[in-house]
Amino acid sequence: MLGTIVDQLRQQGYDIGPDAYDADLIGAGLNSVNMIRLLSGLEEEFDIDLPVARLFSEPVTVVRLTTQIVSQQAVREVTRP
Repeated sequence: MLGTIVDQLRQQGYDIGPDAYDADLIGAGLNSVNMIRLLSGLEEEFDIDLPVARLFSEPVTVVRLTTQIVSQQAVREVTRP
């Protein structure tokens, strides 16, 4: 998961190393258009719906995105018939 996030960031021209996984992506230079592209790509890749408003209530980091994806997948597994 974390690797997928980092790969998608690299595809957009942002090289985020392990030392920056806790850094605010907007503060690291990711603009809002690329953030939406990243979130859309992750939703498609993992078949989830990320809560965008809640995500933007705090700094968006690679770690937070990973946690959110894991959480969404766990909810999906529990609610799957």
